Amino acid sequence: MGYIELKNATIYYEVFGAENNETIVLISGLNTQMTRWELAFCNKFVEEGFRVISFDNRDCGKSTFTTHDSSDSYSFSLNDFLQYPEKYPAPYSLLDMADDIQDLLLSLDIERVHVVGRSMGGIIAQLFVLRYPAMAQTLTLLMSSSFNPTLPKPDDALVKKMTSPSVNFKDNREAYLKEKIDFMKAIYGSRYILNEEKEQALIIEDEIRQSSSVRPYRQIVALATYIFNPDVLSGIQVPTIVIHGDEDPLFNMEHAVDLKNTIPYCELIIKKGMGHAIPDSLFPSLVKDISDFIAKTE
Repeated sequence: MGYIELKNATIYYEVFGAENNETIVLISGLNTQMTRWELAFCNKFVEEGFRVISFDNRDCGKSTFTTHDSSDSYSFSLNDFLQYPEKYPAPYSLLDMADDIQDLLLSLDIERVHVVGRSMGGIIAQLFVLRYPAMAQTLTLLMSSSFNPTLPKPDDALVKKMTSPSVNFKDNREAYLKEKIDFMKAIYGSRYILNEEKEQALIIEDEIRQSSSVRPYRQIVALATYIFNPDVLSGIQVPTIVIHGDEDPLFNMEHAVDLKNTIPYCELIIKKGMGHAIPDSLFPSLVKDISDFIAKTE
C-alpha cells in the first residue's frame, strides 16, 4: 500500500498477491472508494494466481485532487449545476483519471495489466485501454456504459439519491445510514438480499477513511461533462467482456448490449437478478467469469 504523488493529485493504492503474477487493476465508479472492491473479492483473484491493484480515484477515499484556484470549492448545489453547467468548468476529465492509472502502473514498474472497471470506472477503463493499448491485456466492464446519450437514462430520483444525500453523516449518522442503505436496496436486484449490518459497517468505514479534502462533486462534473465518442468503443482492440445485471436500474440492459455490439472483440455475460451492485454471493462466479475469460484470451 502507498501513495503516488502526481502534478495535482495524490493517489492511494493497495496491492494484493505475489509480484511475479499477472496483474489485474480494479477501477471504481462514481464517488466509490476502493473498499467497495471488497477484500474477499480481491483475495479470490489472488487465489486464482493474480496480483491485484486497487486504488481510490482522485477526489475519493484517501486520494485527493489539489488546485490553486481558490474559487474551486465545488460545494455548489447539484441542481444548480444541472441547470447551469457552464458556470462550473470541469477541473479535470475522465481522461485525466485514466492518465492517473498509467502513472500509478508506471510508478509500480507494471507494464501490462488486465483492466476491470465498474460503472463510471468502466468508462475510465475504456479511455485507458484506448489511450494506452500496449498496457492493456484484457478489458472487463462491470455494470457499465458507453454513456451514449441515445441510451435509456436512469430515473432522476435515483440519480439524485446517489449524488446528493440530504443528510450529513456527522450531523445525523442514523438518518445518513438509512438513506444510504435505502439507496443500496433500490439498486441491489431482486435475487439478492442486502446484508444491512455489513453495509452499515462499510458505509461507516468509508466515512472514517475519507480525506477531508476530497470534493466528490468534481467527479460528478467530470462524468457529466464527458462527451460520448463512438470512436472510443470501436477503437478498443483488446479482448473485452461485459458483465451486466438484467435488473440494473442505472444502466439497463441496453447499455450492455450497446457495449457488446460496438466494441470489436467483445463478449457479454448477463447476471440474472443482479442490479447495480456486486453482492458477495456473486464474488465466486464473477471471479470465475473474469479468470476464465483471461485464460481463454491467452
